[in-house]
Amino acid sequence: MSFVNTLPYISNPIEEFKDFKFISWERDIYPKFKGGVKESEARFFLDLIRSKSLKNVLDLGVGGGTELCGIIELARAEGHALESVEANEIDDDFILQTQVLLHKKKLNVLIHKANWLDLPKANPGYDHLFDFAFLTGNSLTYIGGGTRDYTKKAQQSVVSKFAELVEPGGYLFLDSRNYDYIKSLMNLPTGEIFENFNFDYTVYYHGFQEKVIVFPAYISDTVVVLHYYDKERKLWSKLDLYPIYQHDMIDILSKDFTIEHVYHDFKEESKTKSLFVQYLVQRK
Repeated sequence: MSFVNTLPYISNPIEEFKDFKFISWERDIYPKFKGGVKESEARFFLDLIRSKSLKNVLDLGVGGGTELCGIIELARAEGHALESVEANEIDDDFILQTQVLLHKKKLNVLIHKANWLDLPKANPGYDHLFDFAFLTGNSLTYIGGGTRDYTKKAQQSVVSKFAELVEPGGYLFLDSRNYDYIKSLMNLPTGEIFENFNFDYTVYYHGFQEKVIVFPAYISDTVVVLHYYDKERKLWSKLDLYPIYQHDMIDILSKDFTIEHVYHDFKEESKTKSLFVQYLVQRK
């Protein structure tokens, strides 16, 4: 079964930013919104890799390469050898950003170009399995459609494709935004949504709220549209996202994996309000 983003929601900028110019998220918003990698986040992954004696790492959605480069550099600085580090990406803008960053940092990483639904087929092809794969930054919820059942089946299909690249006993780390919390904001006025979607810390995206404002401009049970406003350059963009709720994500992951830990913003604790919910699961 083929799954695509079936609902390209058309939305205008909110009144405060009505004169902003619309631009590409991947090319023009992402680099500034992303910022650098926090050492604490790279250390979380390196500690995980070390504690489980993992050697073969795959970034399933490398984006601009920031997380992956941070992990490699920290591992190298602390003398932890990795046998292989590879990446997967479908977007040409992101592939170029990663290649530029790898060249700048003198790192060698094989990048496979593949749509997730085509995995394990890729260009170039994969020639081995991995004992650790990860996908960060809410990437899975780009996939979905107009009903919760459709979205769950679509995302289940993708996760099963990921499982084909993880060796038995290996691990997958995957996250999504905390859509249970975002949904709780659904009926609030704009000002209160801004207030309640504001956090005094950042996860993954460290230009957040300083250089680029992110705002859930449309919230429903099946679709969340995030607006991104670059106040300095008077530019904006948006992402149409297909939320997965925590109990549904547990169901999805449990088909091919065993749930080991659930984190909220890298902390193993249950929280109603968080930016991300993160799952560490072991391949059956």
